[in-house]
Amino acid sequence: MAAAFLAVQMWPSAIAANAAPESAPSATADAKAPSTVPEPTLMDVSILVDESGSLSDADVREEIKSATTIALGGLNSRSRVSIYGFGSQNQPGQNAITEACPPVILDSSVKKDSLGACVRKLHRRADSEGNDTDHAAALAKALGTLSQGGPKDALKVVFLLTDGRLDVHRSPNYGRIESDRNSEARKQVETQLALARTNGTQVWPLGFGDQIDRPALDGFAAGGSQGACDKRADSKPRARVVRDSGDVLRSLAEAFAAAGCAGVSRSDETTLGAGETRELKIDIPIIATDGNITVAKGDPRVRVDYVDPSGRTVPAEGKIGDSEFRRAGENATVETLSVVNPQNGGWKIRLTAPDRLSKQLVSATAIWQGAVSTSLVVEPPSARTGQPLTVRLSLVTRKGAITDAKALAELTFAVQAAGPSLGAARSIVIRDDGKAPDDRAGDGRYAGTFDAPPQPGDVTLTGVVSGYGIRAEQVPVTVAVSAQGPALQGRVAFSSDPVVHPGDEVTGKVTMENGAAPVRGRLVLDGSGSARASLTGPVDLAIPQGRTTHPFTVRIPADAGLGGTSLTVKVVDAADLSKVYAVNQLTVTVENPPGWFERHRYEIAAAVVALLLLALLLYLRRRARRARVGVRGLRALLRRDGDELAVLKAPGKWAPEFRFVVHDAADGRDPGLDYPHPGDRPVRARRGAPGKVVVQLPDGPRYEIEIGGEGEPFEETGLTLAFTDTRPRRAAGRTAPRRTTAERGSPAPDGGAGARNGSGPGTDHAEQPPAPASPTYDDPWL
Repeated sequence: MAAAFLAVQMWPSAIAANAAPESAPSATADAKAPSTVPEPTLMDVSILVDESGSLSDADVREEIKSATTIALGGLNSRSRVSIYGFGSQNQPGQNAITEACPPVILDSSVKKDSLGACVRKLHRRADSEGNDTDHAAALAKALGTLSQGGPKDALKVVFLLTDGRLDVHRSPNYGRIESDRNSEARKQVETQLALARTNGTQVWPLGFGDQIDRPALDGFAAGGSQGACDKRADSKPRARVVRDSGDVLRSLAEAFAAAGCAGVSRSDETTLGAGETRELKIDIPIIATDGNITVAKGDPRVRVDYVDPSGRTVPAEGKIGDSEFRRAGENATVETLSVVNPQNGGWKIRLTAPDRLSKQLVSATAIWQGAVSTSLVVEPPSARTGQPLTVRLSLVTRKGAITDAKALAELTFAVQAAGPSLGAARSIVIRDDGKAPDDRAGDGRYAGTFDAPPQPGDVTLTGVVSGYGIRAEQVPVTVAVSAQGPALQGRVAFSSDPVVHPGDEVTGKVTMENGAAPVRGRLVLDGSGSARASLTGPVDLAIPQGRTTHPFTVRIPADAGLGGTSLTVKVVDAADLSKVYAVNQLTVTVENPPGWFERHRYEIAAAVVALLLLALLLYLRRRARRARVGVRGLRALLRRDGDELAVLKAPGKWAPEFRFVVHDAADGRDPGLDYPHPGDRPVRARRGAPGKVVVQLPDGPRYEIEIGGEGEPFEETGLTLAFTDTRPRRAAGRTAPRRTTAERGSPAPDGGAGARNGSGPGTDHAEQPPAPASPTYDDPWL
């Protein structure tokens, strides 16, 4: 009985499934160990700094700052850097070239610090040193250095810092006739640029000074090699001009990043004075796997602290979690912090100045790169002619799979298919939009379809990803196409959410269709990556003839590394691990489980809404009650025989009762109304039933007075107390029309005198005291 394995492979792998010939029952896969994610761009850099008299002292200082930035900005510790100053050789004893920093591999902080020291040899030349501009000699020196002893397969780059104005009219190296020397030097510049093209060396000019020769700078860029680190137009050499001191760091970082297919974060700058502390902010994107934060601090005495997005001040050298730090240039005007596996997000750069320091501009920027690999899976891994194939691709870094939708949206993905049976190469469109064949939108796994060619033969598929700041490793997958197709094929399916937590399980099943002899096998987990997943349950697997299904479970341990993870499940033959029968890929994000508040966020939200509604209801009820009982708008009227003697308005602000005093002839004053003063015993009036005011006399009874009515007698003074209301009245509060004095004196229909309290014939027609208020409502004094 044959044997088969179910292989579950996680980052950092790229899957290669090579189909077997037609006679074999399966496809074959590359049995070697998974390839690793590529390292950052390896560079061999030579920096040429113009020291001629055509530049000012300030220009040369900016060039030195720029040279230091370039030298320390490399992301690959195996990169090599050399720095040369140049002027001209006008007489014996002079040299057109100053070897400031010989070639050095930047694999330690000590070597980086040495660059910060040796670059100080550069200076603006005096006439006695040869202070004209010999570009030909400078290019010859740089190209000679890059042709010897550099890192293997490194990208060769010359950074030329100059104003572009060639001038060797005093140099005998270019002939006896002074007027012909510049023309001869230009011919030699063209010879050196042709050599650069032949040797694959790029030239990136950076213009400094007030009299820049822009056409000459453009000629340097176009004259060297046009080969780039990727196929983007921005990666090809071009000239840049530094406008001012604030533009130096940004321009240099952009040029250096473009040459090495790196990215540049938006720079930040501020002014720093004596004894001050300032913070600069730099953002590192999620796709970055390597980064350099470069700080132009102006004075070596300025202290710099780097604070990561978690608020931790990182060490000068060492590790925090997966991040590894190396600092250089602390005693120079420009310093850098190199970070492997930087934490993405906002970084703070804190600068502290010494007590005696003139105010100066400080700035920071970050050069970063995402070194990635494409994980490519083809379903099925071997096919018959004309059979539809599904291609799945995900992007992985050394930190895990990239699942962030925003980061992925800025990249371009495609799969190229090539092979003798295809003729011309084909491009397969892949998407992550949740539409077939893609399983789930926005999970970082892209899918597309491709029909196998009508003729048998191998087809090689290559995942292609490009974008700003990306260095991608392309790992091809070969599919064997035969006329009959393999006798044993299968399909791997997952059942999982896009987000899993440590301690969770990812389940799935393998469906196999076997038209040949039974196959014996087992479940195998190969290379679980940072998630450190493991298979649980039985590992033995049997694949008889016919259609069978086999469930499997992958457990994410409680201490799993967080972040994106690409799971690739393969069914392979146990007797020959290179034979692949079925394969699929799942991309998930491992996150910490939600806390109590997050787990119950919907219940909490509902409770909060209910409390807010209850609070609103209570507030509206209180507001309505206050509006109902408030006395604002009431007016007290004092009358005698129907004539109005006085009117007093209730307080303008809200109050539950209206207090006032009534003056009559008994106290020696004219009848009137007034607000109470200390020592007074006021009448207290409150709103009662709709359309009524409840009046409480100081020593007397409490009774109701109809608002808008004729009023009620006030004690035995012959006066009548009435109320009106300027507040709109509800329909429920409508009262009977106010009676006139004549109506009050006319006989009632039943023969009575029409007086209150039911007076009739033979009744005393003198006014009687009002009836006490009946508490048929919420009595305000109860």
